[in-house]
Amino acid sequence: MTETRYSTMDLADCKAFYHETVVPAMKDDGLNPTTETPTYAWLNGRFPGLVKHLQRRFDLSPGQFYDEIEVPEDEKASEPFDFLSDNTQRAIEEYLAELSTRRGRADATIDTRRSILRRYAKVYTNIHDTKDLLAPLENPDERVAEMDRVAATFDVLDQLDEALTTLASRRKYVQDTRQFYKHLVMFGGAAYNPLADLEIRFGWDTTPSWDNKALDRDAVQRLYAAATELRDRFIVVACCGWGLRPSEVASLHIRQCNLDPDDNSHSYIEFADGERKNGPGTVALLAGLKTVTERIEALSDPDWNGYLLPSSAATTGHLTAETVRRRFKSVAEVADITVDGDRPTPKTGRRFWYTTYGAAVRRVAERFEDVAAEQGSASAQVVLDNYLSESEARSHRRAEMREALAGLFDE
Repeated sequence: MTETRYSTMDLADCKAFYHETVVPAMKDDGLNPTTETPTYAWLNGRFPGLVKHLQRRFDLSPGQFYDEIEVPEDEKASEPFDFLSDNTQRAIEEYLAELSTRRGRADATIDTRRSILRRYAKVYTNIHDTKDLLAPLENPDERVAEMDRVAATFDVLDQLDEALTTLASRRKYVQDTRQFYKHLVMFGGAAYNPLADLEIRFGWDTTPSWDNKALDRDAVQRLYAAATELRDRFIVVACCGWGLRPSEVASLHIRQCNLDPDDNSHSYIEFADGERKNGPGTVALLAGLKTVTERIEALSDPDWNGYLLPSSAATTGHLTAETVRRRFKSVAEVADITVDGDRPTPKTGRRFWYTTYGAAVRRVAERFEDVAAEQGSASAQVVLDNYLSESEARSHRRAEMREALAGLFDE
């Protein structure tokens, strides 16, 4: 079918085309139309004109189109939330039950909401290293920090292009996730809703463009090369290679660093309760080990207080976050780097890390497409979520991320 023919199709025509043309093609490729829908990659590969038409005329992603025409026919298998804490699992299941029994939502709507919440929770737990999504919601003082954590989660979700493909799908994703938090607030399970005004924060209320500026790989390499002082090289690595905030970089202490784990796992930074916005957790050091090792060696003397950015003038014993920002921008000036006309900041370096992580997760999923096909799964993500243990999935993500960061910091 030509692009011109697609342009004449209304939604009913698209539904008919799906059943008359897409379904037979699915069967030819060994897919089961009664229990699964095509992945974005499959549909775009076989019927790119349809995908473009859905986006241009109806502002629908393929997933939203499937919901509109109510496919697949069979009820989707209930996806577990067993990677979350017991209280978080219970809260989500109670919310979905409320939608079904008291609000009378259709099974297809419940399945869609379940899938969205599961994907959101998966990304949230992966990047923030916690199984409990409820604890930060109990304290109103955590509101700003939790809004940052939620925004960081959507930074990664935006890179997973099957989740957020159009302005409408982004808004729907936010709205559906927000409804869960709204339910918690309504019934006393949360003191606030961390997704309030998220569309405004990302510019999704007025324009489809994603305006979170980030460095690219070439800029990061140039930054590192321009940092002539070891202190500044460490700052570039910590922001761009580890995704740390300026305050975390400024206050990093040797006791938080495990560069030679006994179990032969990746080196990591361990944050205790109260040491970072995300709460306690670990950050794998997949790049920049040479830089941090050299930094520690340069500081090691009897009078060293253990901070990797010590300051004898500050009462805290370490540099301030503002100094980290100033040093980062100073290196950017030497390297003559701009992002949309402005000098980059540590935040743009941190966004580089999230962008790279999102791309790495997507590549891992792509590697499992053949396995998914053999298992009869709708997508590789199903294999990653349901057939691999959390430690196995994490190992694949970290290996891909290590490869993506290789060579950035002259190692």
